[in-house]
Amino acid sequence: MLSVSNRTFIRACNYLGVVPLAILAMLMWLVNDHAVHGFVAMALTTLAGLLVAFSGGVHWGIALRLGDRAPKFHFIWGAIAAFGGWFGMLMLPGAGMPFLAIMFAATYIADHRSWPRVSLGDWLGLRFNTTVVAVVSCLIGAAGTM
Repeated sequence: MLSVSNRTFIRACNYLGVVPLAILAMLMWLVNDHAVHGFVAMALTTLAGLLVAFSGGVHWGIALRLGDRAPKFHFIWGAIAAFGGWFGMLMLPGAGMPFLAIMFAATYIADHRSWPRVSLGDWLGLRFNTTVVAVVSCLIGAAGTM
């Protein structure tokens, strides 16, 4: 069981992790310079892709911790999320951001279905909140590319 201070630290890190997404999404609408706008779009797409890939890495961590008892799902989904994040980064931002929004939602669904089985269900509220920020940021950012 984690101490209150460790739980607070983890929550703060999670929320601080999505703050740049929200800022970059807002900048997509505020920046008028074409070159800077392109940089912001790539920064948002790349960060979103990295965070999707990271969420897949969590499943690898779960599986490695469980050892031989680990369902193969964690290894498979971890790879799918990692490659999905990478693929979203390769796309043009106008297409990559909506794709990554879908990937964020898919990773949440996978976590929602699998985390309670490995005693991580208490973290799903936090996971939901950060997923909402990530999805909305990607969609706002994508709309800002039009």
